[in-house]
Parts: sequence; structure tokens; C-alpha cells
Amino acid sequence: MAPSAPGRRDELDILRGALLVQMAVTHLPTRLSEYTAQPFGFLSSAEGFVFLSAFLVGSTYSRKLIERGVHYVREKLWRRARKLYAAHVGLLLFLFTIVAAIAVTCGRPDLRNHLAIYFQAPVRASLAGPLLLYQPPLLDILPMYIVFLALTPLVLSFAMRRAWWPILSASGLLWLFAQLDGRRLLYDKVSAAVGMPLPLEAFGAFDWFAWQLVWIAGLWLGSRHARRPTGAPARRHTVRLIFAGMAAGGFLLWRYHGGFGVDINSALVDKWHVGAVRVLNFAALAYVVNHAVLPYLAGLRLRVLAMFAMLGRASLVVFTAHVPLCVLSRGLIVNDATPLPAIEEALIIAVTIGAMLLVAWRAGPRSPGAARNGNLASSTAQAG
Repeated sequence: MAPSAPGRRDELDILRGALLVQMAVTHLPTRLSEYTAQPFGFLSSAEGFVFLSAFLVGSTYSRKLIERGVHYVREKLWRRARKLYAAHVGLLLFLFTIVAAIAVTCGRPDLRNHLAIYFQAPVRASLAGPLLLYQPPLLDILPMYIVFLALTPLVLSFAMRRAWWPILSASGLLWLFAQLDGRRLLYDKVSAAVGMPLPLEAFGAFDWFAWQLVWIAGLWLGSRHARRPTGAPARRHTVRLIFAGMAAGGFLLWRYHGGFGVDINSALVDKWHVGAVRVLNFAALAYVVNHAVLPYLAGLRLRVLAMFAMLGRASLVVFTAHVPLCVLSRGLIVNDATPLPAIEEALIIAVTIGAMLLVAWRAGPRSPGAARNGNLASSTAQAG
């Protein structure tokens, strides 16, 4: 595996790359998505991707905040947020023109459903999209990420000046607000006052009041990691690891075999509101991954892991690139009840992952020496 830039952890890049592949396969219209959506319990790749991104932002920019000040951190993160916003607007333009034209001219119902709100009110949707008020499916994670990234300098500077506990407490309360369906309540109040022209579903599936908990937790743990003395090994508690492994295994059995008297479709396991069971499941699995899986990955030197690491180092560029491929692939579906032939499904997956690898290769350094000389600064900025 090629040497990574100073301060980077190859094993985290490998994990993010694997999550990106899992996410892409889940988003593609193949029968394999049924198995990649939540393979490790009540968890999807989205939780891991958002958490790892926040962790890397927290660990990288907590140090920068001390060394360079809040203005430097704000400039860097806001510049990254602007680039992501431009990419998001570009994806919207692609959907509203090319994808919409294919849906109409080729009569593809799946693409029409994907842009249902746009076809119902094209002018309103076109105006609301750049304002992040209309987020079609698969384009709803970037707006959330952009807002979280833009608010991160404020969070990190407050934590440095005061403490993390007020932020974590407020984050917990916002998460509880989301579990009570506060987003819908708030929307009903605001829409009644200002005459909001779009339905709540236009704002995307992710409830930001809930998902901020994943982001804040990642920032906090990343900041703690940044304060650890250089070279100091992470403390490993065997008993905790055993209990976390048992809990993660229990959630996995529950997910696939039911039990415990709770419906697997209940609010406790809801993805979009990050239900309470998902929080516990994520905490247990994250502990196991951090203390058992990542140290093992760090010692491996397999060529296939270098491929995942390359994807992880350019994660946001790769994520942005995979969206149009996943949307266009839905245009192959003529009848929702009839799956695509196996050869077509295999070809779709191969082309998508191949394109992701090409984008990651072009976004990365051209040689190991370039990585050592610091040309991976862009991938550090992509850490969010």
C-alpha cells in the first residue's frame, strides 16, 4: 500500500472506501442492494460515512484551531462547503435537465418517481433546490453535510473556549426532539405562517435534528483523538470489547431473526430519525471496529485494501460522482416488479465502481512521493 500523508490513518481511509462501495451498491437498482443496505444490524453505510467524516474533521481541525486560529479553520471549512454546494447545484442541474428529459422521452416511471416533486411543480422545485429546500432522493445527504460542515468552526471554537458538555447536551436534546417528530411539527408551524409551497418530503429523508448527533459525536471523538499525545496507543479494555461485541452480535441477530418484542420497523430502529436502537447498535459496533478491526487493517498490506484507501482519501468527490450513475441506472427499469437480468446488474455494479475508482485516482496524488510531500492536503480537506 502506498504511504499515506503524515497524520493520516490508512485504516480509516480503507473503512471509508468500503463504506462508499457499500453505499453505491445499495443505491443501485440491483437485487444485491437488499443485502448491502443494513448488513451489520440496524445500521447503514450512511451512519458510518457521516461519523467518520466528522471524526476526521474534528481530529484535523482541532489541531488547526490551536495552531492557526478560528479564522483559518473557518476559511478552510467554508471553502470546502462552498465547493460541495457547487457540486450539489451541479447535480441538481443534471437531474432537472438530462434525467428529467430521459424520464419523459423514454417513459421511465422510476425516474419520474425519483423527480416526482419536480414534475409536479418544476418552477418551485427549481427555485427551492439551490436553497437546499428541495432535495431529491440521493441528493439529500450533501445538503445536510454542507450545513454541518459550515457550522463546525462555531462548534469547535465553542468547545475550545468552554467545554464539550454543553454541545453534547444540546445535541442530545435535539436528537430527542427529532424522536418526537419535531421536524414535522416545526414545519407545520412555519409553513402555516409563511405559506411554504412544498411538502415536507421535499426536504429529504434525513432528519437533521437527529443526524446532527452522529456528526457531533464524530467531532467530539475526533477532537479527543487530536489531544492524545503523538504515538500514544489507544487504551484497550478487553471486558468492554467483549460486551460491545456481544451487543453488536445481539443487534445483528435481532435484525435478521426478530425478537425482543420490538418491531424491526418501529421508530426505535428508524434510519431517518436515528432511532434509539440504532444509536446503541452504532456505539457497540463502532467500539468493536475501533479496537479490533482497525488495528488489524492497519497491519495488512493487501493491494485490494489500497483500492479502498484510495476511494476513502477522495471520499466526497467519489460520493458526488456516484450519484448521477445511480440515478441514471434507474432509467434501465421498465417495470418495478421485474428485476433487471443478472448480467445487467453485474455490469451496472462494475461500471459504477470502476468509475468511482477512476475519479478517486484522478483526485489523488500521482505518486507516493507526492503524498509524502503534502499534496494530500485536498484529501484532508475532504475528511469532512
